[in-house]
Amino acid sequence: MKVYIFLHSGISKRDFYYEHFQRTRKEGDIIICADGGYSVAESLGLRPQYVIGDMDSFDEGKVYKGTEIIKFPEEKDYSDFELAMKKSVEFQPRNITVYGALGGRKDHEITNILVLAFAKAPTVFIEEEVEIFNVIGFLSLIGKKGLTCSLLPFGGSSFVTDMRGFRYILQKEELKPSSRGLSNIITDDEAYIRISKGNLVVIVNMK
Repeated sequence: MKVYIFLHSGISKRDFYYEHFQRTRKEGDIIICADGGYSVAESLGLRPQYVIGDMDSFDEGKVYKGTEIIKFPEEKDYSDFELAMKKSVEFQPRNITVYGALGGRKDHEITNILVLAFAKAPTVFIEEEVEIFNVIGFLSLIGKKGLTCSLLPFGGSSFVTDMRGFRYILQKEELKPSSRGLSNIITDDEAYIRISKGNLVVIVNMK
């Protein structure tokens, strides 16, 4: 089972999110909207199971019947997106796909990537121009040959035990927070990264 999260920001056309969702979803998958992300899902004809947040970005009275609203006060310790991530991991999903995490205020965008880095489930931000993954032990990248990517550790070093399908390979090596992981190139149709510790984010430039 997968969880899809919709946010209200985003740098892609909504049709792109819809096409990706329809292509990858399966029966039993769950949709969670972070506050105003509901308006994005609703505009695409999608009915989320949950809307979570302080509800300052849309009229909660217009939510589909059957959608559960989980409301928090405006003054809270976590962003609407992080609350949606916390709800997502309750379902022990195979992975989490997030639409609209990039764009908008820069502090929000950077914080979203930070939340991704420390997520407890495999998660990817999907946009037309970029895909951003966290690495929980192992990450496989399929069909991305020729694309530029960067490996960025968060919260300290990541220990890369093995890599395949990249121009620049790390083997049993500590990757410290620096620019060293910037601008690698995926050389194979099937590439992978394996780590034994740390919080590693992989940014793949799709164009």
